[in-house]
Amino acid sequence: MNLNLPSEVNDFVKGLVSQGRYNTEEDAIVEGIKLLMGREQLRGEIRKGVKQLDAGEFYDEEAVFNEVNAEIDKVEAEQQGS
Repeated sequence: MNLNLPSEVNDFVKGLVSQGRYNTEEDAIVEGIKLLMGREQLRGEIRKGVKQLDAGEFYDEEAVFNEVNAEIDKVEAEQQGS
């Protein structure tokens, strides 16, 4: 794949490499794409959550935290018993 980047983006990527943040320009671009992929995945999860809320599908936060804390307590007790 050949990319023609705007000069400001190209300069930024080259700067990251010259600063030693990335070994190559490709490494910097790949990292940027991975971040973009993560952002798009998060947007999808948010859309899914909004649909669930709109459909009345949600959990009481206190019940969730109580369940999580109980699981943490269980794990800690098992570790102390080992």
